[in-house]
Amino acid sequence: MEWNASTGGVIFSSPAIGSDGAIYIGSNDNKLHAFHADGSPKWSFNAENWIDSTPAIGPDGTIYVGSWDNKVYAINPSDGSKQWEFETNSYVIASPSVSADGKIYVGSKDSIFYALESNGSLAWEYFAGQPISSSAALGQDGSIYFGDENGTLHALHPDGSSKWTYVIDEVADTNKSILSSPALDLSGNIYFGSGNGYCYSLADNENNASLNWQFLTGDRVDAAPILGTTNDVFFISRDGYLRSLSSLTGGLNWDAFVGDVFYSAPVIDSNGRVYVIGYTGGGENHLSAFESNGTKAWDTNQSEISFSVAGIVDSSLLLSESGKLYYGCYDGKLYCVDIGAGPATSDWPMFQGNEKRDGAWPSYTLELFANNEGYGQVSGAGIYNPGSSVTITASPATGHSFESWSGSGPTDPSSASTTIEMTEDRYLSAVFAVNSYQINVTVTPTDAAVIQGAGIYTYGETATLSVSSLGDGYQFESWSGGISGNSDRLTFSVNQDTNITANFEIINYELNVTVISGGTVTGSGLIPYGNLAQISASASDGYTFSGWTGSGVTDPNSSSTTVSMTEARNLTASFTLNTYALNISTTGQGSVIGAGTYSHDDLATISAVPSTGFSFLNWEGNGISDIQSATTTVSMTEDRNLTAIFGTNSYSLLVSAGNGGTVTGSGTFSHGSEASVEAIPATGYSFVSWFGHNVDSVNAPQTTVSMTQDISLSAIFEIDQFTLSPITTTGGTISGSGTYAYGTMVNINAIPESGYLFVRWEGFDITDPNSSSTTILMNQNQQITAVFEAKPLEEKSLILTSSPNIAGTTSGSGSYPMGFSVAISATPSTGYAFSHWSGGNFDDPNSSSTEMIIHSDSNATAHFSPLTFALEINASLGGSGTGSGTYDFGTEVSISAIPENGYHFKSWHGAGIDNPLLETVSILMDQDLNISLSFEVNQYTLSLSTNNSGGIVEGGGTFTHGSTASIRALPSDGYKFLGWSGANLESNTEKVILLSMDMNYELTANFETLTVTSISGINDLGSNWYSSDWLGYFHFTNENWCYHLEIGWLYIVPIDDDSLWTWSPQLGWLWLSSVAFGDGLAWSREDGDWLYFSFAPLGSSRIYHYQNQVWTSFDPNEAVSLEESLF
Repeated sequence: MEWNASTGGVIFSSPAIGSDGAIYIGSNDNKLHAFHADGSPKWSFNAENWIDSTPAIGPDGTIYVGSWDNKVYAINPSDGSKQWEFETNSYVIASPSVSADGKIYVGSKDSIFYALESNGSLAWEYFAGQPISSSAALGQDGSIYFGDENGTLHALHPDGSSKWTYVIDEVADTNKSILSSPALDLSGNIYFGSGNGYCYSLADNENNASLNWQFLTGDRVDAAPILGTTNDVFFISRDGYLRSLSSLTGGLNWDAFVGDVFYSAPVIDSNGRVYVIGYTGGGENHLSAFESNGTKAWDTNQSEISFSVAGIVDSSLLLSESGKLYYGCYDGKLYCVDIGAGPATSDWPMFQGNEKRDGAWPSYTLELFANNEGYGQVSGAGIYNPGSSVTITASPATGHSFESWSGSGPTDPSSASTTIEMTEDRYLSAVFAVNSYQINVTVTPTDAAVIQGAGIYTYGETATLSVSSLGDGYQFESWSGGISGNSDRLTFSVNQDTNITANFEIINYELNVTVISGGTVTGSGLIPYGNLAQISASASDGYTFSGWTGSGVTDPNSSSTTVSMTEARNLTASFTLNTYALNISTTGQGSVIGAGTYSHDDLATISAVPSTGFSFLNWEGNGISDIQSATTTVSMTEDRNLTAIFGTNSYSLLVSAGNGGTVTGSGTFSHGSEASVEAIPATGYSFVSWFGHNVDSVNAPQTTVSMTQDISLSAIFEIDQFTLSPITTTGGTISGSGTYAYGTMVNINAIPESGYLFVRWEGFDITDPNSSSTTILMNQNQQITAVFEAKPLEEKSLILTSSPNIAGTTSGSGSYPMGFSVAISATPSTGYAFSHWSGGNFDDPNSSSTEMIIHSDSNATAHFSPLTFALEINASLGGSGTGSGTYDFGTEVSISAIPENGYHFKSWHGAGIDNPLLETVSILMDQDLNISLSFEVNQYTLSLSTNNSGGIVEGGGTFTHGSTASIRALPSDGYKFLGWSGANLESNTEKVILLSMDMNYELTANFETLTVTSISGINDLGSNWYSSDWLGYFHFTNENWCYHLEIGWLYIVPIDDDSLWTWSPQLGWLWLSSVAFGDGLAWSREDGDWLYFSFAPLGSSRIYHYQNQVWTSFDPNEAVSLEESLF
């Protein structure tokens, strides 16, 4: 017995050992106790209830333990302080298990298995369905194995999802709860006991578990099994026996009675000896040791053993690497016994696998270090299975070298890459050293300088080389070789052996020949002292050379000359931009915009505006972007003479005739011409008038039409009317008098009075003068006479009439003997059909030709009915027509054209139309009629104008209904577009707008003169002070002068809303825009360069010149005379 240490309560918990040798164990005094290796107290931690859970030690030394207070605690091993706690729903007696990544796994009596992060937060939870007392074992792939109290062994994936479950057998009169904690071998087999009396071995098949074997004992198996070194498994049953089985087959190797053991798991040492404590009766508890063959080596009941077990032991035995055996006892004490041998190197030699009690897969840690930070790196560290051969590598940092490995185990300590066998935890350090290097310096020419600083340096050390010139006419040029540089003092960090040359040269002067804009120059370079350097200037297209500025030039006015190089020279060639005249003439009637003077390469906007009756045809001349566009641009690279060609408009004249005549005069005519038209009535018709626009005399059949547009014209005719007048005579009456249209065949009837007979007709154009019922042709005014005579007394009269009178004629009227059979007939007029006879004794009253017998004076009537005719109206695309149907002969039908939105009626086509251009006309139904009508899509005129000469407009013209017109207002330089105005247009200030063409528009683009106070983003601050969100603050005076707070006095020439030219007495002409100047940028016309302004208070503003890449100071209030600024 080495020592024992007291707690304040019964101990069910099993001990665990930390990396510093401290022993940790729980007690029913509600505390977790920590003892030093000599048994002296280290600290204790107070929980709120018993601690029966065995503590587990994490990779960083943190101690994890459960308690009957439902909590899992994380304890600092140094002082016993609580790092965190996690509360479950019931008490925790299972021991936590800890994975290599620091995750903590533990089950609770609340039937939930928990996974916790190292900071105490919940990673996931798994509902097992039954209370959990079994401590988890962790497989090589991270699988988690534990049992529940209803006989199910659970296997989980590391993410908490179920891998499989295995339900053990029901055995009569037993409880199949699994309180035993599993043991694992390196083949992945799982060993555990159960309350049904069996010890099990299962194989993990990834998706399920299969039974390797099962062994039945005489009572519960609640203590955890352990594994030996010769394929054997040891476990204790409540029947009092320690058993050794083959782990391969489950066959019994041997058994030995050790007494009653509830939960205490045995332990096996490196010699294969198994240790167990059991209650043997009579109040005695024995610690027994058994050899691997089952023979008892000793127990504490033997007289030579110097100690005895003081009480029942439910604490699982722990064997340290130093050969110390630890266990807790019911007497509240922790015992330490020296047995002289450490634990076996088997797969699972004790409860929870090892002295840390972490339940993890057996492995060894390999830690690698570098002897000095920054000297190099090492690779290969990690956690490995026992016996693994691991490659380790030392990689020296730049400027360093590997020397050796420090520590035990490497195959070749002097090799940067070697192997190491993992038979235990390994801790190795790679030893690196810093390199040394030689710095050599030479001089060219050899007598030009003295060098200081050559020698030997260590890697990373700073070397400084300096030179001094020895002779006149030399200057330091550069360093070359391993290190380059242009300063006569060279400082660098040494990282290799280096040979360096210091180079000197005879002094040359720099000739810098520049140009602002408008051309190119040659001659720049380094020129030896005293030389005459050749310089030349070549003007770009559109520019002319104007002179050199700078000293030493032989002829400043010659583009090709020389300069004397007695010092460094800065010369500038000046060019002036050419200007060109743009002259615009016209052919035809119209006006033009855009003539004037322009700078080279300007794109001048030109616009042609045709007069009324004319159209723009094209431009003539060179440099025009689009000769077909009325508004286009011309490239000003020389003087331009342009002509806008206008052509007279041509219009179509379509002349049509209604019923009753023909017309002449259709054709195509030029604007303003007078087209002759003639209406020629047909026989029986007369001309009435013309229907349409621009007719000189609408009532004259021969007249002229003024052609100012496309015109449709219709001639209206009417049929002549004639009077039919009867002359009254004795003996009868006449029917049929009236007024009739030319060509009408009128039915006439002579009706004798009683006692008279019809004899004949007298007059012209009578069809049958001897028939009392006949027709007469109305081709003139007609007078007719019916002649009657007295009827013989012995004869009877027969009078035939028509109903209606106009519907037909009859034959057979006269005087006949009594009983005579008379042949009678009825002939219908055009548009009528015979119906029947009435008023007599007819052979067939329904036949138009029949006979009747005369018995007395008789009046018979032939009845007629009108025919019906179909009227069909067919419309083209763009509208519809009304009036289709079936009508009686002679009906006058009104027909109408109804255009759809965006269309207009054009004309009617078909017989019987008096005016084909009227939308509503009447038509006489005297036959079947098929009438068509046509529509045309509307054309609208978009007329654009400007309120002044401040800009031009684009986009006018003629458009089809529903089309979209894009119009654009283009303000001239110095003008601002205000907006569009015109009827039927809402106020619109956009320069480009889209119009849906559904009517004629007359729109005006309104421009106003642009001043600096009306540019975009301007705010009136009062007292002639203004601010702009891009131009800044300024005070406006008059004549476009203003004082700018950051640039000073400026003369402003606005271009448009967002850009302007300014002239500064100090800086000359500058172009500013909302985009560029908003970022501090301006274009200098004099410099041909972008300038960047860095504004600052108190006169400390600066300007960056991009071309020369230099900063210059700028004071906006510096006084500069007008002469200085201009000349």
